Order: sequence, then C-alpha cells, then structure tokens
Amino acid sequence: MGVFRSAISAINRVIPEVEKPKQRPSLKERLGWSAVVLILYYIMAQIPIYGVRVTGGDILSELRLIFAGTRGSIIELGIGPVVTAGIVLELLVGSRIIPLDLTEPENRTYFQQAQRVAALFFILFENAAYVMGGSYGYLDSVTALSVTAQLALGSFLLMVLDDLVGKWGIGSGISLFILAGVSQRVFWEAFSPLTTREGFLVGAVPALFTEGAGALIRGQLPDLAGLIATLVVFLIVIWAYEVRVEVPIAHSLVGGQRVRYPLRLLYVSNIPIIFTQALYGDLNIVANIVWNRFRETGDQLLGFLASVLGTFEVDPNTGTVYPSGGLMYYVQVPRGPQILFTDPVRALVYLLLFVLLSIVFSEVWVITSGMDAESVARQLIAQGMVMPGRRSRYKTVADAIKRYINSVTIAGGALVGLLAAGADFSGALGTGSGILLAVTIIASFYEVIARERALELYPGLSKFLGLK
Repeated sequence: MGVFRSAISAINRVIPEVEKPKQRPSLKERLGWSAVVLILYYIMAQIPIYGVRVTGGDILSELRLIFAGTRGSIIELGIGPVVTAGIVLELLVGSRIIPLDLTEPENRTYFQQAQRVAALFFILFENAAYVMGGSYGYLDSVTALSVTAQLALGSFLLMVLDDLVGKWGIGSGISLFILAGVSQRVFWEAFSPLTTREGFLVGAVPALFTEGAGALIRGQLPDLAGLIATLVVFLIVIWAYEVRVEVPIAHSLVGGQRVRYPLRLLYVSNIPIIFTQALYGDLNIVANIVWNRFRETGDQLLGFLASVLGTFEVDPNTGTVYPSGGLMYYVQVPRGPQILFTDPVRALVYLLLFVLLSIVFSEVWVITSGMDAESVARQLIAQGMVMPGRRSRYKTVADAIKRYINSVTIAGGALVGLLAAGADFSGALGTGSGILLAVTIIASFYEVIARERALELYPGLSKFLGLK
C-alpha cells in the first residue's frame, strides 16, 4: 500500500492543479470567478471537434444534461469521466474493497489525490472508447487519435474549472455546469421560436399562440403539460428540500442549554441522482460500443452480450438513437406519462432501479464524504455539543446520532429517487431528473451565498465554524 500511495502522490503532483487562495476570497470575488467559469463553459460548448463531421443519432441525448456535455463540441462527454471516477472510488472505499478510514485527515488527502488520478485515467479511457466505439463512424488511426485528444482536453479543462470553482468560486463546478445545461434546455424548450421540419414551433409557450389547445399535449415536442409539470416538480422539490429532522443536543459549555441539530431529509442532496444518471450514461456508452462492434461478428457469445446490454434503433424523424431492447431499454429516461400506460413494466423497472441505486449511492456517499455518524459526532464534540442526559464522549454521541443519520440517508435516498423518477414520468421540460438537480443546486448555492454573506458581516463566525 505504501508503494501504491507513493505512486498516486507522484502522479498527482504532475497533474496541473489550481492554487488555493492564500486568504479566504470575498463573496464578490467568489461570484466573479463563478461567472468567469460559466462563460468559459459556454464558450467550450461552442468549440466544434476538428476533423470529423457530426451526423446521425446521439446515443446520450437524454443524458446530456447530467453530463453537462454538448453534442459535437470538445466537451461531448462533459463531466461524465470525472463523475465516473468518483463513482468507482466511492464504491471501492464504501464496500471496503479498499480499506481506507476517511475520518483520518491523511487518508482523506490520499483519497482526494486518488480521485484526481482516477479522473485523468477515465478521461483518457472513456473518450478513447467513445471514439473507437463508432460514435463518429469509421475513422482512420490518425483522425481517431486527434479526436480523442480533443475530447480528452475538453474533459480535462472541465475538471480544472471544477477545481477552480471549488477553491475560488461558489459551490462546485460540476453543479454549476449541470445547472447551466438544465437552465439552457428548459428555457429553449419553453420559449424557442424555431420551427421543426413539419412547421411546428419548438417552444411550448410560442406554440400556445399558434396551436391553441393543441399546445397542451404535443407528443415528442415540448408542450404546456410539460411546462406545468416542470413548475409542479419545482415546488415539490423545494418542499422536500426544506423538510428536516431535528436532533436534540445540548451545549456542554453553556449550562447544558438545549438546542436542535437539524438534519435535512434529503441529507445527501442531489448526489445519488448525479451518480445514478452518470452510471446509466456509462452503461449506455458501453452497450452502444458492444452493439456496434460485435452484433454482426458471428460470435454467438458476443452477440448474446450485445443483445443483453442493449439493442438500438434510429428514429427516422429525429435521427436519435434509442434503445429498443436489453438492459438499456429499461434504464432509458422516460419521456412523458404515456409510458405508464403503454409500457408499465418498463416504468416499474425504471422506478425500482432508480430508487435502489439512489439508496446505495446515498449510503456510500455518506461514508466517503465525512457525513457519517462518527464524523458528525467529532464535529459536535469539538463545538462543545453533547446529547442531553448522556456523557460527552465521542462514542456515546456517535451511537445516539447514528440512527438519525441512517434514517435520513436511506429515506432521503429513496425519496430523491422517487422524486427524480416521478418527475421523469411527468414529462417535465429539461427531464425530471434535470429539474430536480437544478432545484437542489440552486438551493445549495443560495445557502453557500447566505453563509458567505454572514461570514463577511460577522467575521467571528469563521473561527467558530473552523474556517479560515
């Protein structure tokens, strides 16, 4: 393990990294850097891939929002490789395959270094697999290498921008990119003035003036029902985000005064949705590669594997590639409530898988992110907090708070999975999962901004909260 750690540390030193600020940036500086990163992200989304002409269907059309990628640009896969690296390491550590106690600062630093190294590996691997899998048709070796290098550079720049936002901006770059993509798509589907080949307006609101009542439900086009569903989902997620479980604690240094320690029901926020959708996207890429490469090889085993992972067809009207069978058929993001009537089995499988994976990723994230009972207990003890009527010992506090954290972790993971899947069934603009992510990201950004504002008004809070 020592040799492996040394290798990870050596590789990590070679990877370019944004320097940490020497002193805590002001709120104005944080907002400014976040705005700069957002502008750079939009610019990168408009830089086309040199050497290929992007035609045909998009196998990731329904997952672009989660990947924060743009078809035909150098950020085609967006943050997908970075998130995949996080998923792999979270699962390895959470399942104890890699025995790493993340409550120790040294191990947490090592884990962060390993994430950066793994992210670089997956950036190279996933983009190469995406190109060689036939996403741009047949390419000669030189062109394939050139396209892979461009895509890898785009993903790496997004990783650097994410690091920049984390140290100098507000929240995280990944959340900022997802929010930017969801907002752009919702605005486009609601107000786009462009028309389709058949002469229908794309935007749901403009369609109201040309189609009247026909704009309420328009099949594959954005409609007023989807816009209404978007608003309803928005309100439901806001309500769910504000539900809290209050844990009774007391100040050991202030005469045992009792207060409440709030634990949000959505304890892990939107992390399970990001990880679940990223996993679906990775499976989609693998299934498409296997289908393109091995379905007609004559090898029965490879042909069977291709059919199990997913069979694909191309929509003749839109050119979109969509799964028609196999595993990918059941994890494809549903569009609209009609799936509940036309294919209830697929809807049920999608719902159950989404909820199950959300719970799993919630459990893993709590362990690896320092949100588990033991870590929270250490923080409370350090702040002079104890459980009423119990000794002020770390073990005692951890045991008392563990049942609360376990409950909100499981219940919150299941709820966020249900909300995301239900929002997908509603036909909300920008996909239901995208809306859920956007709302939780906006809420988290608001909380960060409010905290930064409070720290500027009352500098003494920084010392109390352990911030520099």
